[in-house]
Amino acid sequence: MQPETYLSGEKIEPMPVPDFAHDFKNYDRFDIGAMGEFDVALLMDQYVGPELSKRLYPEWRGGYYYAARPKGNAAAPLGLLYVSRWSSPENAEEFAAIYSRSLAQRYKKAEEVEPESSANAAADAEHKIGVLKGVHRWTTEDGTVVIEERGDTVLVSESLEAATTEKLEKEVFGK
Repeated sequence: MQPETYLSGEKIEPMPVPDFAHDFKNYDRFDIGAMGEFDVALLMDQYVGPELSKRLYPEWRGGYYYAARPKGNAAAPLGLLYVSRWSSPENAEEFAAIYSRSLAQRYKKAEEVEPESSANAAADAEHKIGVLKGVHRWTTEDGTVVIEERGDTVLVSESLEAATTEKLEKEVFGK
């Protein structure tokens, strides 16, 4: 969707991809795939409208997801890992805020647990949605949601066991 980014010769390091077979050994895979710029544009259109989406989606630089349920429990909520990379830490922070804002629309109850880093929800509604920095957690009827921003990368974990999320964070962020 952004040929000028390709033509400019921008060099992007490959994204770190977790060892899905090992990290999700207690889960039955539902789906795995890439999230493209068009997918990100649609997601943002839905939750913050086309104006903000048009400004931010060209800053996307890669992403993937893995969806699974705990082994042998087809009635369990679908767990999700979603990782995206952005052109700058500021754009990653803004996307993290957009994703966090979507939780109130996607869950009946989404309550933030004590944040470990900062959130700035006050922003110019026409140009920014606010930012979300660091690690934030919410409790929902389907389990815990973690949104972690580090540099140009955003990791989202929904309804996964805490130990699984911790492994994924280490592999994605190298901590």
